[in-house]
Amino acid sequence: MTVSDQEIRGADRVREVFARVRNADPAVADLYTEDAIILYGQNGRAVGREEIRAFYVRTFEAISPQPQVEAVLEEPPRFVAIVDVPTGDGHHRALDLFELDGDGIRRLEIFSRR
Repeated sequence: MTVSDQEIRGADRVREVFARVRNADPAVADLYTEDAIILYGQNGRAVGREEIRAFYVRTFEAISPQPQVEAVLEEPPRFVAIVDVPTGDGHHRALDLFELDGDGIRRLEIFSRR
């Protein structure tokens, strides 16, 4: 039995983001609301599901990320994922702050450093 995206809730939805990223699956964008926003880097921003899909596709093509979730801290509707991404020159560390509602992920802020 497969689970629809709408049935994946809370921390499971956050973990599903990283599973889809590891598989380079553009359907990761379907976990977000239609008007969601991702904030990343100094001034990076992707607004709306289709921009979010394009953001992930560019990321897959550029670095083929294989993120490993070390922990998900829960305080609904906010979830914090502590993530390690192996790279050719070491590891990239990230702290991802998710805000969710019943329709999906509304906002993601990515804080990262090498």
